[in-house]
Amino acid sequence: MGTKHKHYDVIVAWANGEEIEYRLGPNGYWISIVDPSWLHSTEYRIKPKKVKKEGWVNVYPMDPYVHDTKKVADDFACKNRIACVFVEWEEEE
Repeated sequence: MGTKHKHYDVIVAWANGEEIEYRLGPNGYWISIVDPSWLHSTEYRIKPKKVKKEGWVNVYPMDPYVHDTKKVADDFACKNRIACVFVEWEEEE
């Protein structure tokens, strides 16, 4: 049996409908691609999924800290808290 193509796993994922990205060189940024050429010298990956995160931030004059829930933020609040703010952001899986 022959050796698998360098990009075999990404090619299979692409064939199954996953979005693919590529970059030129190890320090380049990732770019979405619709019809990859599967060049040996190019790095490809499955586009990471975004995960929505949320938390509560106690805002102090010097040091904000993110908590999972408002109750936890309130439990950890000190008397010099300026505010407690709900925040949302996205991270790659």
